[in-house]
Amino acid sequence: MSDFIHVLISVTVLLKLVSSEPFFDITDPAFFEECVREHNIHRTNVKPSASNMRYMTWDEGLAVTARAWARVCDFKHNIHLKDVRRMHPSFTSVGENIWVGYPYTQFTVKSAIKSWVDEVQDYNYNQNQCSKVCGHYTQVVWADTYKVGCAAQACPNGVVSFSTMPGIIFVCNYATAGNYRGVAPYREGSSCSGCRQETCENNLCRNSSRDALQGYRWTPDWDPALSSCGNFCLSVVIIRLISVPVMCACVYYLNRHHNLFAYE
Repeated sequence: MSDFIHVLISVTVLLKLVSSEPFFDITDPAFFEECVREHNIHRTNVKPSASNMRYMTWDEGLAVTARAWARVCDFKHNIHLKDVRRMHPSFTSVGENIWVGYPYTQFTVKSAIKSWVDEVQDYNYNQNQCSKVCGHYTQVVWADTYKVGCAAQACPNGVVSFSTMPGIIFVCNYATAGNYRGVAPYREGSSCSGCRQETCENNLCRNSSRDALQGYRWTPDWDPALSSCGNFCLSVVIIRLISVPVMCACVYYLNRHHNLFAYE
């Protein structure tokens, strides 16, 4: 009996270790609604005010792409950004912002997006110039961008080009892409004054057909999950390998000590 208890304890510990890494599901409404909400809050409050700022909504295809690149755990932009149809099944231009940090508790959607928006202090709207890095900010508030998809990935072995400590990489992809050289992120003016046959909501231009959620049966052909077994996949394999002998041991023990039998 003591051996059986030891087995159960070992399995419990292993399952806890396998599931201890934070997991962010791109289909979880709480996650993607927060991503959208935080983006729109900053788009609403740009200074000077924007006349043509579109309302941003979630896109499943962009989220799938963000998740695929986050799995690489490398602090650099997606090498396929310029490859048409390899970033999204329909959008031909896709933008990208990346945040990394450690430990795991360092990450929240709100704080990551705020770190991008804080670059506004290094951006001069009148001159449309950056004194330092500010491309993350201008992508967040790019008026013509109206779709976003994000993913957060735990990297237990660290994030390449950043740290070997266990950390998290947070990737957001945008369509249509922003940051065109020589172009301001939005047009200055009274909020929504540049909306064309659109409604105005919280200083943002909304369009019911453009903002509708869409589903895609698609994954990028370069997704690491297509050729390797990631942490989640590995945990499933381990659990399955362990659960079979544990169940057999349970049946054997119960049968020996409680005279159980089965029949048809």
